[in-house]
Amino acid sequence: MTKQRLYPYPRIAAKNLEWGEWMLKINGNLVAEDLLADEWDANSELILGISVQAERDSISDLGVDSPKLALTATCPSTAYADYADSAFLLDQGSMKATVGLKVVGGDVSQLLLVQPEIIGVDRAEQWLDRRILAKGPSLRIPLDTELDGFPTSSYSFDQRGLPEAPWRLIISADELEATFAHSVRLELNEDYASVRKLIKGNPDPHLARELDAAIVRVLIATASRLSTGSNEGRSPDDVAGEFPDSIAAAAKRASEQYLQLSLSAAVRSYRLTPEKHEYEVATGTRLLKD
Repeated sequence: MTKQRLYPYPRIAAKNLEWGEWMLKINGNLVAEDLLADEWDANSELILGISVQAERDSISDLGVDSPKLALTATCPSTAYADYADSAFLLDQGSMKATVGLKVVGGDVSQLLLVQPEIIGVDRAEQWLDRRILAKGPSLRIPLDTELDGFPTSSYSFDQRGLPEAPWRLIISADELEATFAHSVRLELNEDYASVRKLIKGNPDPHLARELDAAIVRVLIATASRLSTGSNEGRSPDDVAGEFPDSIAAAAKRASEQYLQLSLSAAVRSYRLTPEKHEYEVATGTRLLKD
């Protein structure tokens, strides 16, 4: 059954909005999203920006005053949050707004979450005079080179009678829409000296890249398995876009960050040419390259 979100007030239809590309700058220099982690450090200054164009009637018909494009950035690791907004300007029958937000490197760590939203004020509605009219494409920026965002535990595999391996990934999801953080668990084997260094936060470079590769493989394989069921004609990328906290969205981020592929393309490569897929994973994660 298709999941549908309902709201207690009118919102702008997605078809009436045209979102621009993300603009990312570090210390004044433009940088691609997948290379940002390599350029970022605690002394850097990050500028985030995005624009949106909307049909004039799609906003005015909602009865709101002074619509704005808002941008919010949060960091779960440091409890950082900041916000900026910009007014819409009339542009030949349509309305357009551009917003930018500065983030100081020392204020964030590990992960930065960015969400653009169109907000409006409706003075006739006393119970909800300020509300979100639409949400734009969210941005999840890893500030290190490892995938994160799911529970991790460490223990001795030998003491628990498990086969010897540096780690194992446990997947409990039964649908692509399943919440990522609740569906994946990483278990690290403390019997390995190299893994103990990883746990302490100073892993050998080749080990960290091998872990990245293992996570990418599992996420793509899981997306392939779960997408073989009934998704009502939706592609894995469609599911990822509709459910930004899902395991599909995590697999999509891994595909784009490491393989430079859409999730659907990565799944096809995994199914049809597994040897090519393995080469793509090794290339994207810079496997064993110190």
